[in-house]
Amino acid sequence: MTGAESAVSAIVLAAGESARMGRPKPLVPLAGRPLLSHVLSTVRGSRVAEVVVVLGHEAERVRREVPLDGARVIVNPRFAEGMSTSIRAGVRAAAPASRAFLLVLGDEPLVASATLDALIDRWTVTGAKILIPTFHGTRGNPVLLDRSLAAEVEAIAGDQGCRAMFPDHADEIAEVAVEDPGVLIDVDTEEQVARVDAALESGEPLEVIADRIAPARVHLHESKASPLTRGPLPRAVDVLAVAHNLSSRNEPFAIATVVRVVKPTSGRPGNKAIVRADKEVVGWIGGSCAESVVLAESLASLRDGRPRLLRLARDIGLAPVPEGMVEYVMECHSGGAMDIYIEPHLPKPQLVIVGDSPVASALAAYGRLLDFRVVVVAPGGDPAAFPEADEFGADMEGFRDRVAPGSYAVVATMGKYDERALTELAASRAAYVGLVASKKRAAAVIESLREAGVSAGSLARIRSPAGLDLSGETPGEIALSIIAEITKVRRRSATEIPLAPASAPTKTEPIAIDPVCGMEVEVTSPLRLNHEGKDYFFCSSSCMNRFREDPRAFLS
Repeated sequence: MTGAESAVSAIVLAAGESARMGRPKPLVPLAGRPLLSHVLSTVRGSRVAEVVVVLGHEAERVRREVPLDGARVIVNPRFAEGMSTSIRAGVRAAAPASRAFLLVLGDEPLVASATLDALIDRWTVTGAKILIPTFHGTRGNPVLLDRSLAAEVEAIAGDQGCRAMFPDHADEIAEVAVEDPGVLIDVDTEEQVARVDAALESGEPLEVIADRIAPARVHLHESKASPLTRGPLPRAVDVLAVAHNLSSRNEPFAIATVVRVVKPTSGRPGNKAIVRADKEVVGWIGGSCAESVVLAESLASLRDGRPRLLRLARDIGLAPVPEGMVEYVMECHSGGAMDIYIEPHLPKPQLVIVGDSPVASALAAYGRLLDFRVVVVAPGGDPAAFPEADEFGADMEGFRDRVAPGSYAVVATMGKYDERALTELAASRAAYVGLVASKKRAAAVIESLREAGVSAGSLARIRSPAGLDLSGETPGEIALSIIAEITKVRRRSATEIPLAPASAPTKTEPIAIDPVCGMEVEVTSPLRLNHEGKDYFFCSSSCMNRFREDPRAFLS
């Protein structure tokens, strides 16, 4: 992907008054160059489509002393009112063709260009509205905003930056784990500049620098909102609390746990991350080197319900591995190895019962006994009559939304609103749709639906009368026959878990092999390079960058 193809504008925020510095921060020397020059080198080394630099305090002096070639430079006359005014000015100045904005702080000089590319790659693949880099589970900068949020940018005020938008978009935030301590290192004081300068001269690891100046960091997003709790979380994610939250909502997820490491690696035994069916990763296990493998294997575990034991190492196949373990090549140059255990947590099957008849009541009792998640929809009904129900709806509004993909639905209204319920269910992705009625009544309902325009294929899905032929007569016996039929369908069907559309390749989506790590990759992946007339596809930006540096090393 070239910069033009990325359609992302980098907005470099360098307009502040530098009150704590005592001189224009963009001009403060660091390793022999102005601070802003370091930031611009990072941005220019990435695949952004354009660079917009927002100046303010001492703008003309900064123009004279910092090379700004190739950047669109604007001056924010309202810089004293806070960072939000510079963000708004930068977004307004970005090219109309830009589809996203990277908000790059002018006082974070040590961010790697690859981090910007990782944010762009994740945005391209997921379409998330807000993307935030994390290092060892801690959020940093820069932040990528989708253009669809441009109108909301206009509403932010003061010096809080874009963090004011996070609570309203908690479900649309993607954290991108990176092996880049630079995302946590900003410099606000002369003392911090001196520390960073001395550390760079001595070759001290960036991670050590980050630990030293972390207490004084000021970020665009000092508090973060969890996609699951919509409230502030501590800097270290409580993975077990998130798992409990997902379980209570009957959502599928997998927990990946680091069980063994061989240094050098940033992972530690006990590190955990959660992978959701929509590909969101919550938590941290050891950075981007392991993320693509863990994501793919976690989604596979949700499809087949089986746990996984993985080993990621630079050299594989040289020694026997424990039974059941699968080896993968570690993507990072640093080496090391990690053993990771992936455990799928599958949701309860959902039983949707429409109606408040005696059969409906008996079905709810059987559903609870067999550990279904029981949803009852009974307009005018009494919730107290269904103590087994996990959810009760007293009207048909939003009924279709209650029918999750893979649900088992039974209409038992005693003729009150069969047609309406079945019309909704015919358009759903339920795995089973049954109607409790006599054969004569069932035939009349089906004919009514046909006349109303329900397709033949949808009508064929309706089991009427519902249930196996057990010669049942009482409500309890009829409910037993229906539960037996549902059990038969369930045990003979494929997975009930709805994964993200691109999680599993289909026959119409050809598969390529990542030449670096050997993983299977869909050819629809945006991570691709053309080398000597042939397209190569990659599972991650790390693999793609390694191939770009030396293709022959992976094609020999």
